[in-house]
Amino acid sequence: MLKFLSLIALLTLSLFGSDVVNKMTPKQLYVLQTVRDVAKSIPDKNGKTYENTLSAICLTESSAGKNIIGDFKNKKSITKASLGPMQIQVATARHVSQNVKKLRWLNDLSDVQLAGRLLGDIKLSAKIATHYLVLLQNDRKDHFYAISGYNGGMTNRPYYNRVMKNMDLVNRLISSGKLS
Repeated sequence: MLKFLSLIALLTLSLFGSDVVNKMTPKQLYVLQTVRDVAKSIPDKNGKTYENTLSAICLTESSAGKNIIGDFKNKKSITKASLGPMQIQVATARHVSQNVKKLRWLNDLSDVQLAGRLLGDIKLSAKIATHYLVLLQNDRKDHFYAISGYNGGMTNRPYYNRVMKNMDLVNRLISSGKLS
């Protein structure tokens, strides 16, 4: 009986999982593919890229671009919110720009201009997010701590678990041919 219940549970999960894969909109798939393409071009100091991790983070943070403004409750300014498909805050973008020469031009933008770019430019959001994760990975040297740091703090098990759950979805999207 236990084997039968386990089989039913597994079947239900697999059907639910394929349903999620099939419910991804073309826009969401475009956002995820853009994130993947950018992430493939930005390796860490050991040459490793994080396109699967960043795709899972994008799903976790914004449902692949469906929710592009976060952490905005009781905020006085949009510049304090988490913005874009990768939910980058202006302060985080500034931190990354100080550590990544190719992004120093961001320092020439006002906070409002930078917020607008984070909201409207998927590639820029992906570049900043990828460089940020690579900086965290290079510094913390452990994937759990790097992913935890993306959401703030040194350890964030609930966030890490959500990202890993979305990693399963990313793998299904890849195996189904919806992402490359």
